[in-house]
Amino acid sequence: MNSKTLVGGLIGSVVAFLLGWAIYGMLLMDYFMSNMTHYEGLMKAEPVLWLIFLGGLAWAMLTSYVINTSGIKTVVKGAVCGAILYALMSLGIDLMLHAQMNLMNYSLICVDVLASIGMGAAVGAVIGWWNGRG
Repeated sequence: MNSKTLVGGLIGSVVAFLLGWAIYGMLLMDYFMSNMTHYEGLMKAEPVLWLIFLGGLAWAMLTSYVINTSGIKTVVKGAVCGAILYALMSLGIDLMLHAQMNLMNYSLICVDVLASIGMGAAVGAVIGWWNGRG
């Protein structure tokens, strides 16, 4: 992994963290809470923000690696690549969780995948810009 991939992943992870806070922490929080099965101890009183950042970093690093090795150097192509990657990762995780737990419904899965597409497009766009800058 070269420095362009690493820096792109770091930049993408900051975008993912901020968008995650805006989308999941503010915009969709009530929707998620109303469409999840609740039990005592499920939610922590306060989320562990550094772990959330590291999770976003892992996804952004994967996105940066794929974008860099694919030779993508534009915002639009980066956005498309990021949207596809995040959609597939989110769908895969959500379906596996749904197959094993009574945690979420199909509506929540659809909304989560759509939100992930938006986040992935933004992360991919910034990484594509990073790779193609002068």
